[in-house]
Amino acid sequence: MKSNRSRVFPVIMILIFGIVNIFGPNVKVQATGGFQASAEETTQIDKFVETMMGKLQLPGVAIGVVRGDQPLYLKGYGVAGPQGQPVTAQTPFILGSSSKSFTALAIMQLAEQGKVDLEAPVRDYLPQFELADRKASGKIRVKQLLNNNSGLSTYTGRIGFVGTEPTIEKLIESLKDAPISEPVGTTYQYSNANYDILGGIVQSVSGMSYADYVRKNIFEPLDMKNSFTSTLAAKKQGLASGYQSFFGYMFPTEQPDNPSMLASAYLISSAEDMAHYLMAQLNHGKFGASSVASAESIRRMHEPAVPDPSINGYYGMGWEIADGVVRHQGDVENFHSSMVLDGDTGIIVLINAHDYLVRGGKLEMITDGIRDILHGRQPQTDVGSVMGTHLIIDLVVLAVAVLLGISIMRLFKRKGRITRTPLRNLSSVLFVLMFNFAVPVTVLYRAGCFVAPWRVLFSWLPGIGPLVFLLCILALGIGMVKLILFAGNLRRDIRI
Repeated sequence: MKSNRSRVFPVIMILIFGIVNIFGPNVKVQATGGFQASAEETTQIDKFVETMMGKLQLPGVAIGVVRGDQPLYLKGYGVAGPQGQPVTAQTPFILGSSSKSFTALAIMQLAEQGKVDLEAPVRDYLPQFELADRKASGKIRVKQLLNNNSGLSTYTGRIGFVGTEPTIEKLIESLKDAPISEPVGTTYQYSNANYDILGGIVQSVSGMSYADYVRKNIFEPLDMKNSFTSTLAAKKQGLASGYQSFFGYMFPTEQPDNPSMLASAYLISSAEDMAHYLMAQLNHGKFGASSVASAESIRRMHEPAVPDPSINGYYGMGWEIADGVVRHQGDVENFHSSMVLDGDTGIIVLINAHDYLVRGGKLEMITDGIRDILHGRQPQTDVGSVMGTHLIIDLVVLAVAVLLGISIMRLFKRKGRITRTPLRNLSSVLFVLMFNFAVPVTVLYRAGCFVAPWRVLFSWLPGIGPLVFLLCILALGIGMVKLILFAGNLRRDIRI
């Protein structure tokens, strides 16, 4: 007869699954020319950013604020790594999905030159391009990649984070078995794969590697001297160390290097350089004497194109549009970025940390708070109890580990003869099938096949990701042993 305590385990497993799916610093000021933010605004911004860094326990933040064609404010807060080097406006950070707007800009540049037709099929530029549905592959147009309504799913776009493909070309080849989850051109689905394919088009049309193209046609004309296309080059110029949460505590982790997803997630830049980039976006493609795109191309990139229910707005071309604001954020394993175009004002926030369980959903509060200050509003600083939430998760994990240990010990403990009835036997089997098989299999399948591959979850969720996987495997193993023992006992009872 099973104890009541052993029945708590599956409940805790369900709680873990639910939690997994929820998604005073050292300062250096960078002087700026031209207009300046008012003393009151800068004081408010400083106090707000420092407050949020303390509440979210962030190691470093860099911000830039521009208005029109002038920088208002550039500043670094906190540390760029475990050696304590200060963050400055020139410190490089990995941009995550903010990289997509660079890829969209590159495509628009090539379109202006007559080398790319946004209405043309992708195969016009990548004849080898194929998905699992060969017919649908031929229908996908360049514009649908830009607008994220090609039919490729969010999950497919996350597979690239596994990092096994060495180049953009190889990543595109690996999509030959990727399914079309929605009819081509009908539904918005945010997918990194769309922009990885666009990176391949940039290479095919320009005759240059994607990295060389971006350096020559975007970084150089915008005077982005601390922007890079590889972590190796960026580390030589002070690339910030990324931090991740390990059971609630922030630790530095190795910088991800994934050249195959350069076009969708892994460009690198600084707050100062991104300020230049935002000024070009605000000024019809112009930055000083340079121009990286026509006013029409910039307008089309910022134009609402496909409804995006997740933000109650639209996706354009490498940008999201909602409530009159054009923006995009980016996340990789251990970095976060956020950029906003609000009227004639641009804001960039770079953070060298991430925590997908608790802090991740609150990082945008920093960008929104700076925007509130510039509009004369009081910023929101209530982030809830970060460590309190992590403490609950940690206690649940500890409880599950203890109960699993007890369950394992009970398998080998001698028991007195128990009177077995058909009802008792049936309930025992159903309990094992439900909570030792159905629950862990559901967690393993749904997370690994609908959220992201487990290898990606391990890198996004260090600590909790591998542990949840291990707990599920242990639960399955214990369930298998219980069924074998039950079958043995049942045969013995029948013989008696």
